[in-house]
Amino acid sequence: MHTETAQHAESPARPRRSSRFTEVYSPGAFIGAGTRYFLGRSFMFWQDGTRALGVALWGRPVEADIDELIPFLDLAAAPRFKDHANIIDARLLEAADVLAFSRLLAYLVDRRHVFGPNVRRQAILQPGGLTGAVVSGTFQVARLPYTFETFDAVAAPAFEWCGLGDLTASYEAWLEEATDVPAVVRQVRAALREDNRLELHALAKKLCTSARTLQRRLEDAGTSIREQRDLQLNLHVEHLLSGTDLDLEAVARSVGLSSASHLVRRFRESHGTTPGEWRARRQKQVEAAL
Repeated sequence: MHTETAQHAESPARPRRSSRFTEVYSPGAFIGAGTRYFLGRSFMFWQDGTRALGVALWGRPVEADIDELIPFLDLAAAPRFKDHANIIDARLLEAADVLAFSRLLAYLVDRRHVFGPNVRRQAILQPGGLTGAVVSGTFQVARLPYTFETFDAVAAPAFEWCGLGDLTASYEAWLEEATDVPAVVRQVRAALREDNRLELHALAKKLCTSARTLQRRLEDAGTSIREQRDLQLNLHVEHLLSGTDLDLEAVARSVGLSSASHLVRRFRESHGTTPGEWRARRQKQVEAAL
């Protein structure tokens, strides 16, 4: 069952195959040399010496995740990281929680002039669809005082633009290992964020593979197109309920469902409540945070 928010907990330590990145457990461990990372529940903060700092985000970060991330983001203002490149990798975000991104935006606005002298340039790898629009909008509204560019799903151009081309392969391997999300699942999610109505053959064509191969690779990853489509539909519905005033008929049409009653039935099955009840509770949470 898809739940509204996951429990915030410290990720258990586990062995890593990559020797280039060393796992650490606090902001104070990010000194001026070496390649290190901290793994949170839905984010990873990393450094490559003093030349680069970066964040990868995945899933649906909540306010507690942003609060945990902020002490690491503060490192971008540390003198030892002066003139560094900065990479924000949001490709694996499945949804943009309103409260979490409001918290992040307020932090960026408050600290932007402190970061400005230290950040040489920043690359933002964004997901597709509505979530990508929220990510891009957050950084545009923050009016960051340094050069930044947005990039789509492929990491190499962003790393090259930041002068970090030699790091791309190691980073991608490490990210997949850290998140335990196989590449095929990431690709399917990105495609379905763009168009959640893609059928098997159209999706396989978009990903430059055969329908049979795609189906087999997803089965090997323990999932299916139907499961991934249901996940994206649920996240899209949540976004429309929390971020718009659309009535249920309009929400249903927007996500390709036949009627409001169809939406209510599906939502109750996946969330254990109705869309109206979920929206009212979410609105109260947003109002309490303002």
